[in-house]
Amino acid sequence: MTRVKICGIRSLEEALWAVEAGADALGFILVPHSKRYIEPQKLRQITAHLPPFINKVGVFAGEPPNRVSEIIRYCFLDTIQFHGGEPVDHYRHIKAAKIKVISLDPQQITSSNSGHPNNPRENVASPNWELLHTEASQGLVQGILLDSTVQGQSGGTGTPLPWKELHFKTILAEIKKANIPFILAGGLHPENVQEAIQITQPYGVDVSSGVEREGRKDQEQITRFIHAAKTKASKPQSIR
Repeated sequence: MTRVKICGIRSLEEALWAVEAGADALGFILVPHSKRYIEPQKLRQITAHLPPFINKVGVFAGEPPNRVSEIIRYCFLDTIQFHGGEPVDHYRHIKAAKIKVISLDPQQITSSNSGHPNNPRENVASPNWELLHTEASQGLVQGILLDSTVQGQSGGTGTPLPWKELHFKTILAEIKKANIPFILAGGLHPENVQEAIQITQPYGVDVSSGVEREGRKDQEQITRFIHAAKTKASKPQSIR
């Protein structure tokens, strides 16, 4: 069954909505310039009142290792999600699972099909595969999250990745060579998450803006999203 992470949680009420609906993980944005930023003091008050077996993920971008380590301990977090292109090796001493985010421009992926569609290593829309495989082989990364970036903004863009494009499929194939669990994000919502899962077959899905109304988390949207993500589609498709 596909795992679900509800990201951008900012209150205990929102966290409990997600837990009660069946979320596997909760994400908390610890990037000060983000509109979904939550202060560590407030986050600690939330995580201290959550039930067991819920994975608590801290999302960071460019934060120095000593500060990340401090927040992880103080806020009782289980996992670090790197959104700033940080060298994961610098954080190896922190006792937490680590998710590396790869931000992709949907338009760049679509236009890349006219270039080298069968060779992701030669395409500008692709990440550094050699580095990724090294980090995987050394056990530095436990998950890869693919998200969409629009005009330099990463995360919470509401823009889906082009799941059906050939170049996107080659990116997925390269990630699977590294044998790292793959998490899909970017423009997911209750109406499209099941199709996205059918096409990409991810370990998990990650959503934030797709379960909001007027910029705030919505209980009904969260419940619908998790139900759709965890309901098996009738005709699953796989990446080949």
